[in-house]
Amino acid sequence: MVMPLSWKIGAGVAGLIVAVFAWNGLSQYLAARHAEEITRDSARVAELDAQQARAHAQQYQAQLAVNLKQRREDLSNTYQEVNEQARQYQAKQAVRLDRQRQEELRVKASYRLDRNQKCVGGIVINRSGSSFTQAVGKDGAPVPCKGDTATQPLR
Repeated sequence: MVMPLSWKIGAGVAGLIVAVFAWNGLSQYLAARHAEEITRDSARVAELDAQQARAHAQQYQAQLAVNLKQRREDLSNTYQEVNEQARQYQAKQAVRLDRQRQEELRVKASYRLDRNQKCVGGIVINRSGSSFTQAVGKDGAPVPCKGDTATQPLR
C-alpha cells in the first residue's frame, strides 16, 4: 500500500511537531533538573557557610570569654597591688606622723624647765646645788620664760 504524498508530508510534519514538543519537554525537564541541582548546591553551600559562621562565632565568643577572664584577673591583681601600696603608704604615713609627733614632743620638752630650773621674774634660772645662774640662749642673752616653759629651747 502506498501512501499519498500529502499523507507522507502530514506524517512528517506531525512527526516534526511531536519531535519539537518532545525536545521542548526534554529541555524543560533538563532545565528543571539543572535548577534543582543548582538550588541544592546553593542550599549546601549556604549551610556550610552557616556552619562556618557558627563555628567562627563560637570561637570568637570563646576568645572574648578568655579575654574577659584575663582582664578580670588583671584588674583583680591591679586592685590587690593598689591596696597593698595604699596599705604600705598608710603604714609609712603612720610611722612618719608618729616620728613627727615624737619630734614635736621632744622639741616641746626642750622648752620645759627641768627640776633644776625655775622661772623667776620671766627669766630661766638654773640651780646647781646652792648656786643659781641665769640660763643663757644662743645669742648670749638670758632665756625668757613663762610658767614652766621657756621661749626657746633649753637643751
